[in-house]
Amino acid sequence: MSLADVYDVDVTFYHRDGTIYVDTRVGAPEHLLALLDGLGLDRHSAQDDVWHQIPDEMDEIAMKAMADRAASLLARAGYQVDIDAGLFGGTAYRAALAEQAAHRPPPPPAAQVRRAR
Repeated sequence: MSLADVYDVDVTFYHRDGTIYVDTRVGAPEHLLALLDGLGLDRHSAQDDVWHQIPDEMDEIAMKAMADRAASLLARAGYQVDIDAGLFGGTAYRAALAEQAAHRPPPPPAAQVRRAR
């Protein structure tokens, strides 16, 4: 079980020992893994476990900027994304979530009636 499975999201970003990791659900589709590859993240695997990480040779500011940009693109693509609260500000990610929420259809009329009571 991956952290993404634990948090019930498609992708989770977290920071450990100076590295930013990007974890997907177990058995994530290849198109999601390829998307993460295409965003510049390094893919790693060991014993049926696949994860990505921000390239270690980047400085911390560049790492955080890359993670923020990747998270926002994943959110815009409709993936559920979790970000470790201490990792970075997530300004691009929060903007993508707001944009995503603005495009959601309104709740059905029955749900609106129940809320009004």
